[in-house]
Amino acid sequence: MLKKDLSIIFYINKLFQSKVFINSIPENFFNDIDGKIVKINLKNLSYNMMIKIHDNAFQLIDDEDKFDVELIASPITFAMFVLTKGSDKFSSKISINGDIDTANKFNQFISSSEKLRELANHILGENISNTLEEKLSNATSSFQKLFQETSSDIVDLLVDDINVIPTKNDINKFLDDVDDLKSRADKLYQEHKDV
Repeated sequence: MLKKDLSIIFYINKLFQSKVFINSIPENFFNDIDGKIVKINLKNLSYNMMIKIHDNAFQLIDDEDKFDVELIASPITFAMFVLTKGSDKFSSKISINGDIDTANKFNQFISSSEKLRELANHILGENISNTLEEKLSNATSSFQKLFQETSSDIVDLLVDDINVIPTKNDINKFLDDVDDLKSRADKLYQEHKDV
């Protein structure tokens, strides 16, 4: 393992402790969940993120044994939740274990595009982050349009399938026609069996 002062966690924590990031969090926003630990469990990845909330700021930690709330989602679901600013379509796919109040407060922060915009500006610079935001906005619009079109297509398919399914009267008429055809075939057979 890397030395603590050279690890990714060290650099991310330096970012979380930067004035720009700290100033992007409203004053006393996390006071009611101060000292809480949030575990973000991204399915199919071997690494979980552990975030400790302390003094209205974040800190990544290594200890995975103790946490107050665990958010479980696929990386794509979690990313789409952030990109769509907390859309119910994606938030409903995030499982929560533990303290619901902590999860709600944390989700309220990560679904706020303004906080993420300020953080991206700080990390990437304004020009690159604006370009990235534009690309992500276009991708989000495309995904939303895809979901709407898919939902519409599924409804159309179900409506068409319902129209194809015969009614009870149609089934009874068919059975009556089969019985009639069978009796006529039996009658015809009886008439011509000796021939």
